[in-house]
Amino acid sequence: MARPAISILTPTYNRAQVLHRAYDSLVRQSLRDFEWVVVDDGSTDHTAELLARWQAEADFPVNWLRYRNNRGRNAAVNTGVQLVSGRYTLVLDSDDSLLDDALETVAYWREKTGIDDVASVYALRFRCVNADGTLHGCLPSDNSGHLPQKVMQVSVLDARYRLRIKFDTVTVAKTSSEQEKLFVELTRSEHCRPSISVSANPKDHEAIYVDVPIRKYFRGDGVPRLTDGYASRLKWPRGTYLWAVAVLNEHSAYLRFEPGKFLSVARKMVRIGLHLGRLPGRQYRDLAHTRARLLWAAGMPGGCFRYCQDRLLGHRVLPADSDISTWGPSAPPENPVLYMAPQRFGVPLPTIAVRNLGIPARQLK
Repeated sequence: MARPAISILTPTYNRAQVLHRAYDSLVRQSLRDFEWVVVDDGSTDHTAELLARWQAEADFPVNWLRYRNNRGRNAAVNTGVQLVSGRYTLVLDSDDSLLDDALETVAYWREKTGIDDVASVYALRFRCVNADGTLHGCLPSDNSGHLPQKVMQVSVLDARYRLRIKFDTVTVAKTSSEQEKLFVELTRSEHCRPSISVSANPKDHEAIYVDVPIRKYFRGDGVPRLTDGYASRLKWPRGTYLWAVAVLNEHSAYLRFEPGKFLSVARKMVRIGLHLGRLPGRQYRDLAHTRARLLWAAGMPGGCFRYCQDRLLGHRVLPADSDISTWGPSAPPENPVLYMAPQRFGVPLPTIAVRNLGIPARQLK
């Protein structure tokens, strides 16, 4: 089998009731030059039975990794990206789907933008539509929902702060770039926002934003999501604290564009840090430069007030080790097995990665 143009990587945990959305949308793709790689992150429902059936019947290669313990989405993606063989990788959540012409659209814009030959650009980023077909997200200055230009090459942080692109986009990244990047993993399957990473790549790398949708985004359908409960900022305390520290340390050069946002992040850092048992002196040392520390100091009164309010309301979180390096990574996979696509698709390229990861593999005839 020749190397596919794109790998669709889906981490999943107990999503058997909605995982068909992703599979059905791949069946409907007008372009077939792809593979589907699924990481079953310790599901206890009938996910395994579904994947086994789909793998046997699909007319495209399906490789899926199953292990017993739930390690968290970031750990699942970190593992899965080492198993993909496509030139590009698209992470598709297990409760969402692609539009029928999504991969044809990716191929068109990949050629039109010449991204393959632009070393400074790591990805194409496309739009999403909501379940009702309306365009997901809009800019504060434009109620139409469209980007300032149909195609823009811009750094990720410029897009976030200068252009105010805060809504979800679909990243189709060069696989070589994705394999260098590691999302933050925490013990106890605790989540940390994927907007920060432990990465060998520049913090402010460039992407080509294309104002064309390729993914259908489902919300409000009764399916729990990782982001549910973010409003309280107590759901994932260690992950939220690391996110706040990263924003103050790495993004604060953009302070003039959203001063209120950075002050809010500083208050969250103080509030969550106190819950975790990180006293002000230790929080101060977690920050890397003067701008970040000044923001943190400005957020101290509000953060302390919210912490005291939490305690009065009986809100608590588990204290964390004072050594942040002990917060992760996630535990290694327990009893992992990679179920490789049937032999009619040829020997899959991830064989070397499987050997390096020490994962036994089984292949259908």
